[in-house]
Parts: sequence; C-alpha cells; structure tokens
Amino acid sequence: MKKSVICAIVIMTLFASSFAYAGEGGFAPCLASCLIGPRVGLEMNEGKQIETSEWIMLGGQVIGAAPVIGQIAAVGTRAYNAYVMGAQKNGFEGALASFFLGSRVGNELDTRKIRTKEWLQLIPCVCIYPLITIPLEAYNGKTMTEIEAKEGLRK
Repeated sequence: MKKSVICAIVIMTLFASSFAYAGEGGFAPCLASCLIGPRVGLEMNEGKQIETSEWIMLGGQVIGAAPVIGQIAAVGTRAYNAYVMGAQKNGFEGALASFFLGSRVGNELDTRKIRTKEWLQLIPCVCIYPLITIPLEAYNGKTMTEIEAKEGLRK
C-alpha cells in the first residue's frame, strides 16, 4: 500500500509539472512550491523548468517515509541539492540557504535577497503562514520577477 501511494504521488507530480506553462499559475506551480521549494513554482510561472537536482531531492523526500534509511536518503539528497544549487554558485552561505530555505534561494543569493516569507519558514508555528501563502502566489500566476520588483529583492 505504501509503495503504491508513493508511486502515485511521484507520478502525479511528474504529470502535473509537464503541464506548466509560463504565466499560467495553477496546480503544477502550486504543487512544486509545496513539495520542492518556495521559489520553484513562482519561477515555473516564468517558464523555468525544475532542475534535475531538485527532482533528486524530491525523490529523497518521498523515500524519506521509510524508517532510518529513508531519513538518511532524505537528508542526503537535500544536502546534495544544497551543494549543487547553492554551494557551487554562492559558497557556504548559498549551501545553508539552499538546505534550510529552498534550493533556488541559495542559488539566487548573489542576485536576490531572501524574502521575509522565506525567513518566516524557520520559525516554529509561524512557518504555517509562508507554507500556505507562497504556493497560493504560484497558483495565482505570480512570478518571482514580479515579487522581486514589488518587495525590492534585487541586490
């Protein structure tokens, strides 16, 4: 039963992301923001695709449901993604931002500041607010470029 549920989740995610078009919003960017990272869905609305290392991290999170080995796989794939997306471009700060806040946050650290909503993800109980509002922004078709201009995130 567990295997079929996990496979269904992965297949639905892959299926949903294949229908994402620039500026559309909808279910696929919302799901990507929920499962992969806060900026992924917003950038899908701009036409950017999900990176391979982000797919690997998502696979690790799905496997993370298994006891012990799954948890090691989940943390390991997240660390790998932090290295590929954050550390290679922005060093140790990029790796930390990628690991704790989302892969694209660390990847874009040299060009964009971290949003207040992304910082709020680190605070227990308060983290519920950004976990709901960021995917809703992606669902409504907002792009990261629009948010960058509105919130003054350009470095």
